Amino acid sequence: MKSERARAYKDEKIYQTLLLLCLLVMASFAFPYFKWLGNLGYALIALLLTQLSVHRQKVLSIHDRMFQILGIVALIMQLLWLFTPVHRLFSGVPLFLSWALLVGWSVVRLVKRLAREQQVNTSALMGAAAGYLLLGLTAGLIMVGVESIQPGSFEPINMDSVARMGVASRIEWTPVLAQINYFAFICLTTVGFGDITPTNPAARMLAVTTGVIGQLYLAVVMGILIGRFSSELRKS
Repeated sequence: MKSERARAYKDEKIYQTLLLLCLLVMASFAFPYFKWLGNLGYALIALLLTQLSVHRQKVLSIHDRMFQILGIVALIMQLLWLFTPVHRLFSGVPLFLSWALLVGWSVVRLVKRLAREQQVNTSALMGAAAGYLLLGLTAGLIMVGVESIQPGSFEPINMDSVARMGVASRIEWTPVLAQINYFAFICLTTVGFGDITPTNPAARMLAVTTGVIGQLYLAVVMGILIGRFSSELRKS
């Protein structure tokens, strides 16, 4: 019983920390003086995700080990990108791919983990919110990659302005990064203000995919939470 309570407490702390880190990264886009928080937040998210296991067992399975290795790879790719000159356009491809795989796998594991929760509590809600924010941040990171490889993919944003400013790395806070992440969350929530538009097929399909995944996530998670809450009402 004590071990079960300890694992439940650990789950709650993981959900809380993950949500806090996502909010920290988002805050770094709004406040340029704290741009270092974004870099730190991304790194800590990658490390924390390696602790996200589906089953609460003491011995990790081969899938858990592979998941942890992917998290470490994503962290290494981020550190390498931080020191990569901006003119090397394709240097961020390993970062985008590793983060897309990491977060995609993480969200699946998070949903499975939420489905195993015994009740709908604050911890479960924080985990669900963290998963949603993770999708938005990852979509923003991938969109930054598309814009850096093909400048002008999102208008009126242009990554060429960053290169002209002599910025040495791309994951640090810049107005371009903040705008693209703003657009990513606009797509995720399907709000569609229209102030930023994708201009080429890759950018357009990425925007569509982000919107579809966002709504699919909400449908699945809401179904799990409502089903669990209804089950609690029947038992009571």
